[in-house]
Amino acid sequence: MSRPHVRFVHFGDVHLGFRQYGLPERAADFARAFRSAVAYCVEVNPDFVVMAGDLFDSKSIDPQTYADADVGLSKLADAGIPVVAVEGNHERWFRRGERSWLWQLSRGRRLRLLQQADPGYEGQTWRPWTAERGYGAYTDIGPVRIFGVEYLGARLGAQIPEVIKAAQQLPAHGVQFRIGVLHTGVNEESPVGQGGIDAVQVLALREVADYLALGHIHYRYELPSEEPFIFNPGALESHNIVEGIMDQRAADDGGRERGLYDVAAWVGPRPTIRAQFRDDVVVRRPFVRLAVDVSRSRSFDDICVELTRALHPSPVPTEFQPMVNVVLRGALGFDRAMLDQPALIDLVRKHYDPLHVRVTLNLERPISGGLTARTGSRSQIERDVVHGLIAQHSTCVAESDALAEKTLELKRMVLEGQTEEALAPIVEATVP
Repeated sequence: MSRPHVRFVHFGDVHLGFRQYGLPERAADFARAFRSAVAYCVEVNPDFVVMAGDLFDSKSIDPQTYADADVGLSKLADAGIPVVAVEGNHERWFRRGERSWLWQLSRGRRLRLLQQADPGYEGQTWRPWTAERGYGAYTDIGPVRIFGVEYLGARLGAQIPEVIKAAQQLPAHGVQFRIGVLHTGVNEESPVGQGGIDAVQVLALREVADYLALGHIHYRYELPSEEPFIFNPGALESHNIVEGIMDQRAADDGGRERGLYDVAAWVGPRPTIRAQFRDDVVVRRPFVRLAVDVSRSRSFDDICVELTRALHPSPVPTEFQPMVNVVLRGALGFDRAMLDQPALIDLVRKHYDPLHVRVTLNLERPISGGLTARTGSRSQIERDVVHGLIAQHSTCVAESDALAEKTLELKRMVLEGQTEEALAPIVEATVP
């Protein structure tokens, strides 16, 4: 193609500072994944980088976490690569006038923070980004205009028409390509069907964006299926056990691809894009899931034999100790009190020398409360049971499907050791 083109790298959901299961090594893993993404950017030297929210895992961070961000961003700055970012739900303060750490990084010219709401008053403002303010609704880099919307949760849908109207009213002299950056999930692509906004609403942004850079959902997806312009790269590092299991597609709620996009855009009256997904340039800790069917076990020794079989062949040596999840499934053929989980963990430790071992019990047992067991996968049975319990309350019947999905999502997040700040948006979107 003879038309001028720009190149940029798009990623999000870095989650610096996240100590999964309280392990400091896991915080180091997230910093390492960020460093690998930064190293890739420095190597390929794009015109700019787009970060679609959740650089940090928490609103309140420690000095080491801030330093991890500052060091990575300074390497991009030293290479002459601007960084454009929006706030995600993990780092954004919802109290009026509160500032995030991204604002401080923006004032220090480490990045350009884009947001719609002016912290000083209610409503949108469409002023350009400046380091003095520390934020702005949009910024121009060469022939590219980039606008951003911070995490707004369920309120985003109502704001989309205003965003489109404001973007259309901006002077566009010299602008040949437009990028929108949002931290939101698309409901149709969300694991529980409620990501924040319907696909039809986000597709309306095609009027003002040639490329829509999303974050928030931790696996890759693109919309629409034909000639997509909406791209969500997923998280850099695995935020929970399920996300870490990438090779076992048959597992319930198995993992999906995640990484970053290296994008070439040919600008002009009819812009075209080529978004190359890369998951091979991000350094991650390996995860292993060992599924053991206990239905034929009549003693704890039988389970140990089955687990030993699942451990073979020996794992391929890696630079990093793996995270291991042992899943026990089926109907237990002996007293559950005889299930010695520490002994199972010791078996795994001798074989893998893992960083962490977690045992998950997906065991069948009698269901109380007048509910009957159903056939199907464990996850489906669990959904049916929760749905039935919620539907017993007359005020919840109409919303029992959605509430059941949210309840199970919260359960999973709690079991994975995620913070209250990660749980809060789910509760906020569910409870009126």
